[in-house]
Amino acid sequence: MPRSSVHYIAPGYHLSVENGRLQKMETSTGRTIEDFGPVTITPTRRVPEAQGWIAYAFWNNTGAAITSFTTNWVVPSFPANRGSQTLFLFNGMQDGTTASSYIIQPVLQWGPSAAGGGKYWAITNWYVSSSQAFFGSLVRVSAGASLTGVMKETAVSGSNYSYNSSFTGYSSASALQVNNVPQAFWAAETLESYGVTSPGTMYPPNTDIAMKSIQILQGSTNASISWTPVQQVSGSAQRAVVVSNASPGGEVDIYFR
Repeated sequence: MPRSSVHYIAPGYHLSVENGRLQKMETSTGRTIEDFGPVTITPTRRVPEAQGWIAYAFWNNTGAAITSFTTNWVVPSFPANRGSQTLFLFNGMQDGTTASSYIIQPVLQWGPSAAGGGKYWAITNWYVSSSQAFFGSLVRVSAGASLTGVMKETAVSGSNYSYNSSFTGYSSASALQVNNVPQAFWAAETLESYGVTSPGTMYPPNTDIAMKSIQILQGSTNASISWTPVQQVSGSAQRAVVVSNASPGGEVDIYFR
């Protein structure tokens, strides 16, 4: 995705789809600040291959709409080899896995990304469509810090849904509000990486990261979840293991080695 298609959304603003066009809105007034054009379909796959989503577990919800998706995890140690790699760990929701699907996600990253970053851990929230990407402020975090990524449905109008993505206890400047998009029904716990040429040293030294205390709500009811693990590189050490399908208290462990 070209840099011109990646945009920072500052505090006090949100995204909204209005009459089929994606727009940046001033939250306090509802005024349109910037128009990013029609919501378009491009020939890209939402679920990347090996250079991308390396290990993940997904749940395809066919019941009542997801109103909240929460996951807790601990920031891992620094990789021994601090090269040019970029690592992402997140829980996320999509409106499917087709070329036109979007994802909303609270993301922990190591390394550089379009949001900034470097040889340190940082968090922000993303909304990525098939042709454009948007993010909140990047906030540095320390190894060993506890993170809780939360996505909540904030409104429904017909077939249009609005969502907020945030990290509990961290600056609201990193949060992202997206309005009037299709229902997000596909949930995932994911390790995504780029530029990892030596997995033994370019991932964190931790054996794994527990994506735990998972809770998905449908209204006020806990969802009946069945996670499906996916390993993009067969036989590699990087994999997702479903420990518990519970809600609350679910867990998916993502292994680095």
